Parts: sequence; C-alpha cells; structure tokens
Amino acid sequence: MTKGVTWILVADHQRASVYEKTGPDGELRLVEGLDAAAHLPAGRDILSDRPGRSFESSGILRHAVEPRSDPRRERAIHFLQEVVEAVDQAGQRGAFDRLLLVAPPRALGELRKLLPERLAGKVTDELAQDLTKHTVGSLAAHLAAHGKT
Repeated sequence: MTKGVTWILVADHQRASVYEKTGPDGELRLVEGLDAAAHLPAGRDILSDRPGRSFESSGILRHAVEPRSDPRRERAIHFLQEVVEAVDQAGQRGAFDRLLLVAPPRALGELRKLLPERLAGKVTDELAQDLTKHTVGSLAAHLAAHGKT
C-alpha cells in the first residue's frame, strides 16, 4: 500500500469525482475512471401519468394512491451506492490510505450510511459543501482554505 495517499470523493446526487493527493505537498489530480454523472429526471417523468386508485376501507369512495417511495430519490441513492462500490474496490486494492468526503449535507449523510466499515475506517475528514462543479485548481484552493488537505 502506498503511504500518504489521500483520495477526495466529491459528490452530490448526480455527479461524483475522485481526486488524489500524495503526501502533504502533493498536487491534487483527478483519478481517471472515477468520475461519473447521472441524469435524474423529474419525479413526474419517472412515474405514470396518473396515480393508481384505491377504495376507502369503509364506504364506496376512491382516492389516489401516493407512491410508497420517491423514485427520484431512489435513483439518486443508487447512483451514490455505485460510486461507493467503485471507491471501495479501489480501497481494497490499496490505492489509497485516507479518504476525504466532500458533499452537500444530505448527500454526505447518505454517503455515511452507504460506506462499508472497511471504507468508513479510512475516512479522515468530511466537508459538507457542494463542490462538484469546481475545477481542480479551485477545489484545491477551497479545501486548503478549510484546512482539509
């Protein structure tokens, strides 16, 4: 295992990138093959045009049935799960020693739940901000300003 390699996972529900920094003075660089994007259509585009109907338990009235879950949210969580699995596989190969998570608060909470124990043990820090649209240079400056690298 290479010592001093930190991976920075920058993600939200639609975009994810992994950056690598070797040692305290190393430059931040994008890890090839570990950047992904997903298109999340609006919930109305995922569901059928009209919700199903159900009879009331007593009487003859009928009501629209709301879906039991939000399909858009399910797709977003599935995207994060795929990202976590890719990072976990690299972690098992010894590609990095430490992991920094950068995501908006809701996505960060979902990432925490999805991390397997072996990967959660490598998390050294977190930053609850959406930095997915930053360039490598501005991301490095932003992380340094927050004392994260």
